[in-house]
Parts: sequence; C-alpha cells; structure tokens
Amino acid sequence: MESTGKFEQGWKGIPFGVSPAYFFSRFTTDFTVEQIAGALPDLRKQGFDGFQLEIYHVDRIEEWEQRGALLSSVAREEGLIPTQFVGHFLLHGFKSVETLQSPFGIEEMKRVVEILGNFPECKVITVPIPAFEVAAGSVWGKKEYKDAYQRLVEKIKLQLEIVETAGFRMALEVVPFSLLSGIEGWLKLRTALGCTTIGYNFDTGHAFSSKEILPLIPARMTLDGECCIYGTHLKDNWGTENLALAPGKGGVPWEDLLRNLFLGGYRGSLDLEIVCNPGQVEEEYGRGLRFLQSIVETLVAEQVAGIPLKKTN
Repeated sequence: MESTGKFEQGWKGIPFGVSPAYFFSRFTTDFTVEQIAGALPDLRKQGFDGFQLEIYHVDRIEEWEQRGALLSSVAREEGLIPTQFVGHFLLHGFKSVETLQSPFGIEEMKRVVEILGNFPECKVITVPIPAFEVAAGSVWGKKEYKDAYQRLVEKIKLQLEIVETAGFRMALEVVPFSLLSGIEGWLKLRTALGCTTIGYNFDTGHAFSSKEILPLIPARMTLDGECCIYGTHLKDNWGTENLALAPGKGGVPWEDLLRNLFLGGYRGSLDLEIVCNPGQVEEEYGRGLRFLQSIVETLVAEQVAGIPLKKTN
C-alpha cells in the first residue's frame, strides 16, 4: 500500500550539526572549551549549522562555569546553534549498583543547568544511560533487579525535575547493554516515571548494534501525537559492533529512516557522530554531511513532485 503522509517543504532548510565526537576525534576526550571555540569556524566553513555541547569528564565542570560565556559568544559570531547539551560525565551515576545508590548526578545536574544559562538557544539536556556493570559472581534475583531498577527510576526522576524546573527538556541516550534495555526499556521507563515529557536521543549506532529496527523507531517514539525524539546522533555501523562510522559506510537504511523521522514529526537538527583519527575529521564529517544532504534533497524533491511515500504491505 502507499501512504499519503507528507513532510513540510521546510525540510529543504533542515539544519545539520555535529555531536561532541567531532571534538574528541580532533582533540581527545580531554578537549577544552577553548578548543571547541577554536574549531567552530572550521565547522561553519564545512557547511554545518550547529554543534552539541558536552562535558565529558566531571573535572571539566568548573572550566565550563568559567569559560562557557566565551564559547557562547564565539558560537553567535559564527552563526552556529548549540543543538543540545550531552552530559557524558553523568553516565557514571548509572553504570553499577554502587553508583545508582550514590547521589552522583544530582548536584552535578544543578550545575549543568546553571552553565546552560550562557546558551539560551540550547533547550535539550541529554543523559547517556551506559552499559550496566554486573560483577562476576554477583547474585541477581527478582528483588535485586527490582531494587536496582527502582534506583534508576528515582535518580532519573530527580534529574528530570531539576531540568524541567529550569526550563529545559531532558532526553536519554540509551547505550547497548544498559539497564534500560533499548527502546522497550525507554517506553517502560516513561510509564514508570508517570511522565510524558522525557525524551529520546536517537543514536542510530547504539540502536542498530542493539538490533533495533531503525525505520520503525520514529513511529514508536510518536506518542500521544507528539514526537519524543529530542535530538540525534547519526552514525553508521553493520549492526554487529557499536562503531561510529560516517553515514553511508555501514548498513543503516538511511533513506527509510530519515523519511520516517520526518513523517514522525521530528523538527530538530541532524547531528553527525563520527569517531575517527584527527587527520580524518574533515574528510569523514564532510563525506557524512554530503551523504545525508543528498538523501534529504531526494526526499524533498519527492515531496515537491507529489510522489506518494511508499510503504511495504
């Protein structure tokens, strides 16, 4: 059968950005605020419209508190929008029973929302939920699992309250082997939170290597008529290893994925996440950008021509 669904011609001007992988590919994960600021002119020249903010290591928080205004000023000068903030360091609060029991991630989130006062365009805070560490020889019965999961829910709920009280939206990035267990786990968490405002950061590499059906994710993330995808990390792999290759260099079905993403109501930036050697950054990000732009151009051309969007029976 054929669908008469359409996406707005406004997608002809869809913004493209980069995830923090751009910066740690160039500068290692010890990148500084000044290094990000210094790289923004290169991003603009390559044709990108935005970039993601990130604190990778907890000991960088103070630097961001002191130097965030500088980065914001440079971004405005270059005409680049911070599309989301990724609290990579916050994943350490979710990686084991011990860290779930700790208060880590609560006071730190309060500092994050203060830092984002320098970036009024940035409205989304993404928290990665990492692979969960199960100690060798540990005993897991129903009670142990239930207790760990409840602590996960409670910590996310506390962070969500901090984020939303400050006027931001919170999304989760679900890493393979996390306690959330993929898309179904995210949906289960939403119910457990009793919350309809928690979002999902669509990391194509994480999802594909977790054996998710990528073109169906936008439909599954359209709930109560709203798109719950708040941001993207677009990378490729072959579904067997959680690699971060340039789009077009793996097995991700990009055209179907993007078509369904648009039809599902996503109206944010398409942000590339490619991990590579420093000398390959310009080439790989340029290649990925051109690849995705060509697909978007095709989809827009179909829309302008009135070609119905085909779906399988």
